Amino acid sequence: MFIPRSGARRLALAALAALAACGGAERQDPQFADSSSVPLPGPPGAAPLDAPGGEPEELPGVNTTELVRRERHTWWQLVSQLYAPCSDQAVSLAQCVRESRPCAACVPAAQLVADKIRGGASAAEAQAAYGVRFGPNVKKIDLADSPSRGPERAPVQIVVWSDFECPSCGRAVPLLDEVFERHAPNVRLVHKVYPLRSHAHAEPAARAAIAAHAQGRYWQMERLLFENQRRLEEKDLLGYAQKVGLDMARFRADMAGEAAARVIARDKAEADRAGLSGTPFIVVNGREFDLALFSLQGELDRWIETELAILGRGAASAAAGAPGAP
Repeated sequence: MFIPRSGARRLALAALAALAACGGAERQDPQFADSSSVPLPGPPGAAPLDAPGGEPEELPGVNTTELVRRERHTWWQLVSQLYAPCSDQAVSLAQCVRESRPCAACVPAAQLVADKIRGGASAAEAQAAYGVRFGPNVKKIDLADSPSRGPERAPVQIVVWSDFECPSCGRAVPLLDEVFERHAPNVRLVHKVYPLRSHAHAEPAARAAIAAHAQGRYWQMERLLFENQRRLEEKDLLGYAQKVGLDMARFRADMAGEAAARVIARDKAEADRAGLSGTPFIVVNGREFDLALFSLQGELDRWIETELAILGRGAASAAAGAPGAP
């Protein structure tokens, strides 16, 4: 049942079609890469663990009651053959949970596999989701002076690259805002720009957002840009700048200046290095929240809750991320 890394395919689930990324066609890579490109936990180059025999077992803390018999067998074979998500535990995910190994990610990882199987994912898709969520591919993101909300030292850092003309971004960003509000102050939300060449108004809109950021009005401008994605002509951008109370002479200069061009080039280059294949591109604590495998509605909340649990920063310690906290 273990899906070889060379043969597994990552397919977009039908439930995520409404949030399919913009811009995949203009990249050399397919919009959603084959899951053979998803590194899995475990010793580098290690062969899959042996397939288990017998009936599936219960694992403490993992709810599999809603899985039918076929699904339980698929889940059991995967958690028995996949390595645990902690590099110092070269055992199967199932063994890690069963023996209460010192790896806080093991129970939520086994639960993720169960949830994916219960939701209709194939074994390949569940394996890919596990690799993306708990694998070693952790991206280093330079937050620099990018617009952000929430405490700088919040335990969960969400970074999103957007194109202001991309309909998928227009749907995703309000959902991200809602998630941010639900989990404040444990979350920091950072926005970066990625104007696609296929969208004629995307770069001027990005320049407008950067110019607004220079005057401390990024979030107000961003909201207007996403609420008016079909009205991004120059006269519209100037009107939005006036609406949010910007110094218009400075706004015009900043919008046309080299500094805005450098920010766009920097954000795009960083996203390309991180593996962007379309917008929105979302990274949570260094791991891609792949919209081919995860839904913003519900799964991002669970992702954040798992991060807080692994870090030992649950609701009781929320105040630790508040402004001014040590």
